[in-house]
Amino acid sequence: MQLRTFTLAFAALLAALVVALGGAPPALAAPANVRGTPVAQVAALVNLNIRSGPGLHYRILGMLRPGHRATVTGLSDDYHWWRVRCPWGGVCWVSANPYYSKPVAWR
Repeated sequence: MQLRTFTLAFAALLAALVVALGGAPPALAAPANVRGTPVAQVAALVNLNIRSGPGLHYRILGMLRPGHRATVTGLSDDYHWWRVRCPWGGVCWVSANPYYSKPVAWR
């Protein structure tokens, strides 16, 4: 009985630690829910990381320099991340925080 109690306590501690460190690693994370947006392009206001997914725990793939634009293909459900076309093809993500990027063209 003590071993079972210890195992359950350890599992709960491990789950809490994973959540505290940002959730599951990107390879295990659920796909992001994406919504449509009238924004067609965003411009970087600072050196803006291009990421593999909508969150800080996703891998950095590149960077947009201030003034560079990206074509928007969607917006994360929480409104925090733009889904954009990668400069090299495919889909990437950049922050939608108005300190880091701003809409510059609409559909």
